[in-house]
Amino acid sequence: MQATRPTRRPRPAGFSVVELLVVIGILIAIISSLVVGLGYASRQARVANTEFLMNTIMTSLVQFRTATGYLPPVLGDPQQMPNGPAGTAVGQLGWCRDGIPSPEPFPGTQNDPPAYGSWSTANVDTIQRWRSATTIPEYLLGPGNRAQDGYGVIMEAGGALPGNTATPGYREQPALGIRSPGADGLWGAVLNPRAGTAGGGLFAARNLAANAPAQGNTNGASGQDPTFLKGQPLGPFLEAKSDSDIGAVTRFEDNGTPIVARSGEINDFDAAPKCILDYFGKPILYYRRGYLNGDPKRLDRRWTLADVVALRPTVFGRGEDVEAVRDANDDPSASRAALSAECALLSFGPDTRWDPTRRADPAGYNEDNIVRFGP
Repeated sequence: MQATRPTRRPRPAGFSVVELLVVIGILIAIISSLVVGLGYASRQARVANTEFLMNTIMTSLVQFRTATGYLPPVLGDPQQMPNGPAGTAVGQLGWCRDGIPSPEPFPGTQNDPPAYGSWSTANVDTIQRWRSATTIPEYLLGPGNRAQDGYGVIMEAGGALPGNTATPGYREQPALGIRSPGADGLWGAVLNPRAGTAGGGLFAARNLAANAPAQGNTNGASGQDPTFLKGQPLGPFLEAKSDSDIGAVTRFEDNGTPIVARSGEINDFDAAPKCILDYFGKPILYYRRGYLNGDPKRLDRRWTLADVVALRPTVFGRGEDVEAVRDANDDPSASRAALSAECALLSFGPDTRWDPTRRADPAGYNEDNIVRFGP
């Protein structure tokens, strides 16, 4: 008698619970990898775009120097400087557009840089804060009018052309561009300030033309020299960006970090001082070497950009480091490239943060900073 084989029960269609969990786990892993990869790719793309923008700005700075013989001065709020002069009040037209005096780190004549140990805390802090978020658009774009930089059309209410179109400068187009800033780089605000002002590089002391109003005052002022209305207009040296890529400086944090707003976020965006934003929405900062006696062509060789802590990398290659002023960690390591540089640009990078007091900060904010030296 032949034994019967047990019948095999047919397997039900579909997946078991275990198989479903495995598949779901695999899908989650794939999606997570894609999200991380896309996020990294997006971040790297913004880094690359920021680097390209900074390179373009540096090229524009070189073009400005070729046209004028000097790099743009540092603009900002003098009240941010230790013991600095009182500048234009916050909210007025010239706020953050005053010329900041070049730091005077050492008494006496211009000699070889002394040992960093001889620097006082006030001297060091002054140099660290001598930077600008507003210089780049002011000199490379010229987002003003004849009352501000000697060039362009002052429009009447509603955007109409002024009635007295015969006045020199009223028909100058395009709107962007600047009149030559003169020997001091500040439209005479240092070397030839307008009558009745304190001078010293303040915005109200810009001596543009005999009928140029001061800080929005349409009544004009007497005792002005029309020299700065003459000559070939300059720029724009940088291609104008859309409003979404230009920010307005609204205030500063305690460490001097500028806080900005985009168009539509504040009511007085057009009147506010402008800055160029990187691809992470933060202002690109401008640094330059100091200069002597209000002359931006005469470099002050008593200190260099190597003494600016914020411009230092967190890691050095072989032979890339030198010693300069000590940071808050008592670290004198600085970049050799900064020694000969005449200017620098700084972006806070993807994390949008920085520590301007120490090269290698504990939080790692400076690790992704983007710095460009020039020219």
